[in-house]
Amino acid sequence: MTALIVGLNYLMLPLINIKLMDLLVFVTGYTMGSLSGVLVGCLVWLVYGTLNPYGFSLPILAATCLGESVYGFVGGLCAASRFKVPRNISVDNEEFWASNVKLGVVGFLLTFLYDLFTNVVSGLTAGIPITTALIMGIPFMIPHQVSNFVFFTLGGTALINAIRKFTVKEVT
Repeated sequence: MTALIVGLNYLMLPLINIKLMDLLVFVTGYTMGSLSGVLVGCLVWLVYGTLNPYGFSLPILAATCLGESVYGFVGGLCAASRFKVPRNISVDNEEFWASNVKLGVVGFLLTFLYDLFTNVVSGLTAGIPITTALIMGIPFMIPHQVSNFVFFTLGGTALINAIRKFTVKEVT
């Protein structure tokens, strides 16, 4: 999963802050457990953040590793809780759309927290006031949060069910 996510990140590089990474790390946590999600989230940023054409900063790399790991951790928590994703992915199914909207909201909230955290760390690293860092981050936060809401809403349930087919052995 880590290699797939890193490859997709490089493929989507021209789209600033629009990546499938967050959704895929969340789905990893949901389908394979929080520990796997955390490890994939951290490994993705260790590779992508180190070999990044935009440059490298150790404090920001640490923040992105930690922040991305939260997606995987929360994905695992959602799977372990009552947050169930339906196996029926028919567009006529109300449960399918309710699940999609819930996933979209979770993705949006996680992304909002991730962006706040990484913008604060970026500001501290650059030596600029936190308020200024947050204001300067708004143009980058908006496409990140909106795209993640769309990705989690439209892709979350389908991806979780696709991966379940390969990882979950049904008892008959």
